[in-house]
Amino acid sequence: MSDKKNFRKIALERRKETHARNDGMAARLVASQIIMLPELDTLKNVSGYFTIKDELDCLVTLKALHAARFNLSLPKIKGSEKPLEFRKWDMRAPLTDGPFGTKEPSGAVVRPEIILVPLLAFDETGARLGYGGGYYDRTLSALRQEGSDIVAVGMAYENQKLDEVPTESYDQPLDMVVTETTTYRFE
Repeated sequence: MSDKKNFRKIALERRKETHARNDGMAARLVASQIIMLPELDTLKNVSGYFTIKDELDCLVTLKALHAARFNLSLPKIKGSEKPLEFRKWDMRAPLTDGPFGTKEPSGAVVRPEIILVPLLAFDETGARLGYGGGYYDRTLSALRQEGSDIVAVGMAYENQKLDEVPTESYDQPLDMVVTETTTYRFE
């Protein structure tokens, strides 16, 4: 686990530096790539995340998806060892304060088909390094075990890509990562 702790420290610093130099263009470029994903031709229920710290701004993508009439939701944390719950959000409804600086909607519980996932780092295999709480790993695992054809899409700055991300048996891979320069797809 100390390996992951060291990787997190490095990844947080890299992301922070990139975010400080960014004028918001990376978020717009990522949004333009996500809105053109062929998966969105048939999948209409998308969950994003409320951006915290120096994460790539997911709200830019959610605004584009909202304008294109997609059904949006945001995660709600139900407990430290539980999967996330997704609640409908139309971008006009107020949000309440959640743990870790997040904001959560109070809409109906929904099941997304595409989940936009924040991350600290990723690699060429789709491995994702998060903050260490395991929320997205538990959620993706539960949805995949239920047989949901969920598409997990990481949103990141290009420099968040590492040669290798340390993984544990419970870590859930992403299906793709979209950065300001590339869409990475994983098997």
